Amino acid sequence: MQNLIEPNIHPMLVHFAYALTVTGALSLFVVSLSPTGGWRDTLKSAGDWMLAFGAIAIVFTVAAGFQAYYSVDHDGPSHAAMTTHRNWAVPTAIAILVLSVWRWMKRKNRPPFLFSVLLLAAAASLSVTAWWGGNLVYGHGLGVSRMPMVTGEGHDHEHAPGEGHGDETETKETAGHDNSDGHHDNDAAPDTPVPDVEAASDFDVSAYPETPEGVVDAYAAALRAGDEPAVRAMLAQNVIIAEGGGAERSVEEYAGHHMPADMAFTAAVDFSRKNRDVIVSEDIATVISESQVHGEFRGEPVHSRMMETMVLRRIDERWRIVHIHWSSAPLTGEHEH
Repeated sequence: MQNLIEPNIHPMLVHFAYALTVTGALSLFVVSLSPTGGWRDTLKSAGDWMLAFGAIAIVFTVAAGFQAYYSVDHDGPSHAAMTTHRNWAVPTAIAILVLSVWRWMKRKNRPPFLFSVLLLAAAASLSVTAWWGGNLVYGHGLGVSRMPMVTGEGHDHEHAPGEGHGDETETKETAGHDNSDGHHDNDAAPDTPVPDVEAASDFDVSAYPETPEGVVDAYAAALRAGDEPAVRAMLAQNVIIAEGGGAERSVEEYAGHHMPADMAFTAAVDFSRKNRDVIVSEDIATVISESQVHGEFRGEPVHSRMMETMVLRRIDERWRIVHIHWSSAPLTGEHEH
């Protein structure tokens, strides 16, 4: 039942709501400009019925939209886009419903010109609402399943944090990780020692960063230093860390799987951050970093570009990382700058 409701019901209903409402509005606008009789009466009747069915579809569409708003997995930027979509949808739906009820009560008469203009304005607002809805799917990937993972150059991604925030990551061919089951080979090669996390000093909470980007930078530094207490301090307990087609869903799972390999990789190569975007909304922040990674890891040269997305939430008055996504691809000549 969950798969039926999410993500199919809202997109299915919204097509009926949009097509019927806009077509009905255009039909009634044409009728308002023309004298009665003949095909105009037929178009008036068709427009009234389309507007009525469109209004009914809007009621169910809005209900399904709220269900999706509170249930679809999302991050900070997509939540902001969802809220904008909602803020356009609610007043637009109310306006169309009010106009539809008024028109149904007056359906025996030709629609006044002012009414048809107001209805067209509501239809235009509905078009903006629909654009924001499309942006959620095609711009943020909400409510859709990811494509199957494609192996090969530029697609089979590995991870590791990078400069500025775990921005490092390598492909399976260059980093040497076995990711066939969605996880890395946790044993570093003999010539690449894993940092001794037992010897790491306790994390100084008095120096905890005050900004989301500060936490991201401190997290990358802690990985590079092999400071497991500091890494743990900046992660939420139920953090989700996604890379290479797999995900770890807690600090303990990460510590027992990819953390040692991330520390080894981060310490072995150099990171050069090229771009960063920081989006903050109240107690949620998203830090998106783009870096280039150069060096040698496990006897293999590393030259890649790295994208890192970190979502942070303010927990107990401190920014903590609740989601990390790393991806990388080999760096080709046209991308190196």
